[in-house]
Amino acid sequence: MANKQAVKMLRAQDVDDFNKWVKQPRKEGKKAIDLDDQNLGGLKLRGVDLQDAHLNGSNLRGTDLKGANLENARLRQTDLRKANLSGANLNGADLSKANLKGADLKNAKLKGAKLKNATGI
Repeated sequence: MANKQAVKMLRAQDVDDFNKWVKQPRKEGKKAIDLDDQNLGGLKLRGVDLQDAHLNGSNLRGTDLKGANLENARLRQTDLRKANLSGANLNGADLSKANLKGADLKNAKLKGAKLKNATGI
């Protein structure tokens, strides 16, 4: 089940507060924030910290994720069409079956990323 507080902050494009908030669950030993199947398309989320987040099946179409930390994030079957991922950290991310058509991946870090059956790359 998606974390309602996290979704609310992201939809409000409140990246600074989200990045502060996400540190608390990590301190408590919970690494992953559940954001599976959420509509976060078209938002400006530059520099957001989504490390280890579960975003499987989510809509991130046209979302501005420039410089975002998506290290080890689960992005299976996620719609990333026309997303700005320039400079994003996608090291170790699972992008299996993700749609990346038209996504900007300039200077994105993709070491160890899983791209099996991803489209648009």
